Amino acid sequence: MDVGGFALRAEMSGEPAAPAFVCLHGLADSLEIWDPVAPALAARGRLVRFDQRGHGKSEAPPGAYDRRDLANDCMAVLDRLGVERAILVGHSMGGVVAMAAALARPERVSRLVLIGTASRASERAAAWYERIARAGEAQGLEGIRRAIYGDGAARALEGDALGIARVARVLARLHADPLTPRLREIKCPALLLVGEKDPMGTKASALLAGELGSATLEIVPGCGHWVHVDAPDAFVASLEAWLAADGRDEGGDET
Repeated sequence: MDVGGFALRAEMSGEPAAPAFVCLHGLADSLEIWDPVAPALAARGRLVRFDQRGHGKSEAPPGAYDRRDLANDCMAVLDRLGVERAILVGHSMGGVVAMAAALARPERVSRLVLIGTASRASERAAAWYERIARAGEAQGLEGIRRAIYGDGAARALEGDALGIARVARVLARLHADPLTPRLREIKCPALLLVGEKDPMGTKASALLAGELGSATLEIVPGCGHWVHVDAPDAFVASLEAWLAADGRDEGGDET
């Protein structure tokens, strides 16, 4: 679909009923990363997932990006698909996009599910994101793969290397311009899931839980950075229990 001069690949499944889940993948991933949990989400309502700009089969517009651009992409997808209000499910970078969207368009976001994400980047993390960006610019997708996963990783990447590099710099700017000071402006409920063995640690999620107005934090035993891939059943069970806790309808109008 065209979202303003470039195209994003999106997929919608499930029934056009409440709730609507919008899944936002992390850096260098694509919408397929949600395959382990997609059937359960689609069975509960409407599921939207898309390749973020520069990733997977989506196009990458020229020029520098900021997190508002990525949040606007999310809102544009919802507009094109006729989704008025949604639960944003964001992993890692996708969590940053979800929080930025909730700040920019709070009336469009009913809840947040944030997996292994953060509202700020340390100096060390920012330098790592910059290395990823430079590797993409110099060596394409293979450079990005090595920068993220190391020389021995067999993981394949798909996308526009320069676009992914621009997105990596969006994450690097979380050091100089963190989201943390604005977190209390987010009023919708939030579920925070983080793997016990996430190499990024659990402190960033604990910080989010303390700053967000209404948040539930769960540390998932035995999991790494991709909770929805490592433990899809645990992810779905946690989500179902959290959604059932107050019995609200997550459609366009909550009761």
